[in-house]
Amino acid sequence: MATNMSKWMVPVIGMVLGLLIAAAELGRGASPAQAAVAFVIVAGYAITLRVLQSRSDLASVLSGLPRDERWESINQRALSLAAQLVAVVLVSAFLVTQFSGLDSTPYAWVGAVFAAAYLGGLVWYRSRS
Repeated sequence: MATNMSKWMVPVIGMVLGLLIAAAELGRGASPAQAAVAFVIVAGYAITLRVLQSRSDLASVLSGLPRDERWESINQRALSLAAQLVAVVLVSAFLVTQFSGLDSTPYAWVGAVFAAAYLGGLVWYRSRS
């Protein structure tokens, strides 16, 4: 039961996100066709992952259901690389906006949330092991 539910979690979330994005597009004055395209892109991605997750190792990882320990390890390393790159981009964007006299507050907030999540994760997982 839990496995069936987890297999459908990504498509359900994709549909909800697609609807929210389409509603936001309509709220901004976009045409119904533009809102439909936004919905199809997000929902289509999620449905494609669901269809391919039993046939493709990569789709199963992107769905949050890696097949085995090897793919779990690959996923963890990819997440680590992505987090490190995001940290570098955030600090770089913060510095560029600081030196150019622009408002760096958004980058500071996102960086603070990133740092708090990382430090909180360290504390949480250390206490659990």
